[in-house]
Amino acid sequence: MVYLKGLKQQGWEVLEVWDNSRGLLKYWRVFKQHWKIRHDYDLMFVGYQSNLMAPLARLISSKRVVYNALCSKYESIILDRQEHKPISLHSLYFWLIDWLAYKTAHLILVESEEQKKFLTKFFLANPKKFKVIFTGADEALFYPDPAIAKFEEFTVIFRGWFLPATGVEYVIEAAKLLEKEHIKFILIGHGAYIPKVKEKIATLQVTNLELITDYLSDDDLRAKMLASHICLGQFSEHIRLERTIQNKTFESLALALPYITRDSKSNREILTDGQNCLFVKAADPQDLADKIMILKNDPELTKKIARNGYQTFITKLSPEVLGKHLVKIIEDFFG
Repeated sequence: MVYLKGLKQQGWEVLEVWDNSRGLLKYWRVFKQHWKIRHDYDLMFVGYQSNLMAPLARLISSKRVVYNALCSKYESIILDRQEHKPISLHSLYFWLIDWLAYKTAHLILVESEEQKKFLTKFFLANPKKFKVIFTGADEALFYPDPAIAKFEEFTVIFRGWFLPATGVEYVIEAAKLLEKEHIKFILIGHGAYIPKVKEKIATLQVTNLELITDYLSDDDLRAKMLASHICLGQFSEHIRLERTIQNKTFESLALALPYITRDSKSNREILTDGQNCLFVKAADPQDLADKIMILKNDPELTKKIARNGYQTFITKLSPEVLGKHLVKIIEDFFG
């Protein structure tokens, strides 16, 4: 949606065809919607997590196909959620789905140079088809709001999926280490690890942590984030974190929130330690606790990181900036 908004801001007309229902019938519905406008556009843009739509686009359209490959099926199901073993028929099935998407799309957008290296090698794809453009965030949903007061108690917020790649267990351990420092933690999330998260909290008997697993509207989520003093990223040693940049990274910058996350090659493509974030070592709750205390005890550094983070968003990650970048990528690629 950020890319489409950016294209609209550059004066491009965007015709939207979509169906979020489950099952194979949605592909027929998409085909019927597309048939009505098949002569009315110049470029087809396939959104992320629409891996099977890329080959379908090539079948039903004679236009050029741009595929936003933010997350592959293989990475999501096999690496992140670990629903199946890496060596299995399920794993092969999801690999083939991704391989076909990268094979059929004319132009493929990825979130980092590190991700480009991985995808082209792992899926035997043509690197010339891959172009890097940051994900960004929609400033209509994520924006600073001085009217929202900070919590009275110094508060650190984590929001995201409770999955192996998240490293939420290290956030819980850091909370335990900081129990006597008058720091509150808020964990907001969903996912397969909810029982493990609850068990970890109970086992450690963490008293300075609030767990929220209910769905929150965009407004409620933004309000809780803005009322907090620090926003947290990802912290595990999961190999995927070396090449991806999480959505909440861009959203935290857009909210002008001080941001702490694990150091990685991909994060260094947009973040600088001590300037617009603080980096911590992977899988190290003590280092995370130390960095939280640094910001709590140094309000000037906290303001600097928040200010620089927001400036990074405005100059590099807003829909308008990304829209201009995307137009240039498309024009340069297709000539």
